[in-house]
Amino acid sequence: MLRKADVLPPLYRSPNQPQGAHRALKLVGAVLLLTLAACSAQKPQPQQPSEPTAHQPSSAAALQRWEAKGKMGVRSPKENGSANLIWQQADRANYRIHLSGPLGAGATSISGSPGGVSLQRGNDPAVFASDPAQLTEQIMGWPLPVSEMFYWVRGLAAPGAVSGQRKNAQGLMQSLQQSGWTLEFTSYQSVGPYKLPGKIKASTNNAAGPVSVTLVIKEWSPR
Repeated sequence: MLRKADVLPPLYRSPNQPQGAHRALKLVGAVLLLTLAACSAQKPQPQQPSEPTAHQPSSAAALQRWEAKGKMGVRSPKENGSANLIWQQADRANYRIHLSGPLGAGATSISGSPGGVSLQRGNDPAVFASDPAQLTEQIMGWPLPVSEMFYWVRGLAAPGAVSGQRKNAQGLMQSLQQSGWTLEFTSYQSVGPYKLPGKIKASTNNAAGPVSVTLVIKEWSPR
């Protein structure tokens, strides 16, 4: 730090020094004094902590593997009942949906792989097909659109055309019309970083008559 004596010019005026020059020297000295005072008074300010960001739920689209447990109820011209549900999803194309109870006639397993889908009901031989909705309608009497449900069960629209959808202020799906089905998402639950549906009501009309499927997820286990 410079001392004032080292930087301040003499403020006296010699007899031969002009009046204007003397005033200029006085002004320079005053500016230097103010600069030194400001330097000595200024202290480094402590860094203010940044405001914490609010936790935002992760997109359900990032969830690709899970085990979900709950119940499924069905009303159709050929079926009226419910069953316990265990849905194991390994990835986009590999899954197993197990139904047990009156609706499943003891036990029904729907298994998907890149090669297609199989359905085994009770002790009957497994039946194979390429489309799960057609297969379930053929064997069980009502369609289960598993390909679309991979998205719907997470509160997402499936790829393809959407007739209409409505979301709440948090961006969570409330209703959806797609692939001939009308869906209502009536509750959500926090599962780790995700917000996932707890109850979905889906209905459609096909050649055999109206079909209504209610899915209640009681336990989500992301994998």
